[in-house]
Amino acid sequence: MLIALLAGLPAAAVADVRSELNALVGEFNAHAQQLDSEDVASVKAFNEFIRTRVAGHWDTRHMATHLLGEEVFEQLSRDQQWQIQQRLETTFYRYAYEILDAYKQAPLVLLDDLYRGEEGQLQIKIIGKPRILPALTGNLYLDKNDDSWAIVDAGYAGWTYISLKRRVYQRKLARRGVEGMLAWLDAKNQRFFADYCQPGLRPVMPDQVSVLCERS
Repeated sequence: MLIALLAGLPAAAVADVRSELNALVGEFNAHAQQLDSEDVASVKAFNEFIRTRVAGHWDTRHMATHLLGEEVFEQLSRDQQWQIQQRLETTFYRYAYEILDAYKQAPLVLLDDLYRGEEGQLQIKIIGKPRILPALTGNLYLDKNDDSWAIVDAGYAGWTYISLKRRVYQRKLARRGVEGMLAWLDAKNQRFFADYCQPGLRPVMPDQVSVLCERS
């Protein structure tokens, strides 16, 4: 069960967000049924779906700022900030693949309308049961951006990606510097995408993944 929490969105936009989330869930489920790592066309289609329909809603700057701390992040050069945001985007591509694989047999289902939670945030339930495990409840945190809405965090059971990973990112940065932290993120994503670095698949993978393939 996935609950989307929306903060800062005007009431008039809520129905549009709900409708778009519903469409995204439906498209995601369709790709979950079709994706086959040996079928180049299905891999390309899923990557296009993420690139054109989902990635534009990832607010990687917000995530990077809150993972490292605003003061620390702002002291980095623009190129370093961009590199960190690119690694985060690659990481969320990985999560999209992991979620898709887990929910192949039990599609996600969007239920009811957005409703306001105890803290005043709007929520919406998406029910899904991963393989083997019982149904889980996750949280997707959304906020408004200049054009639409943005994903600013995700998590479950009261924890979020930022709250769980903040100290890890800050420790990596303090001990290894920016380049060391980037190398740590690259290694994690490289291991996951190794099977997608085959010559036939590499051309249809996102640019960030193709770069990892070239380095492996």
